[in-house]
Amino acid sequence: MRPTGLCTIYKLENTAEPGRKPTEKLVKIVDAYYAERTVGYNRIYAAMGANHKINELVRVFNTDLPEEGMYVVLEDGNQYQIDIAQKIIGKDAVDLTLVRVEDYYEVAEQSTQNSI
Repeated sequence: MRPTGLCTIYKLENTAEPGRKPTEKLVKIVDAYYAERTVGYNRIYAAMGANHKINELVRVFNTDLPEEGMYVVLEDGNQYQIDIAQKIIGKDAVDLTLVRVEDYYEVAEQSTQNSI
């Protein structure tokens, strides 16, 4: 499977100084190559039963399993929240079920360590 492009995985953190009004921004965790996948009917119906809407399914390579609730920004600049993260057994890959974010978060300038 050929990668589609490069995505960035973020964690939502409060970046305000202590004592200031909380300011949530996306803080970069890691960049990773990804490949777009087709969302199957089983996954769509399971999401509908839980009142979720799946917008994208991507396979991310050479990265640790991100936590559900983290965020992904694809090359098109769209922000998505990770709904489900599934490790692919026998491969160095993770399938991420993504839900598109309506109100985008600001991206923080600093980044944390390069592992999840």
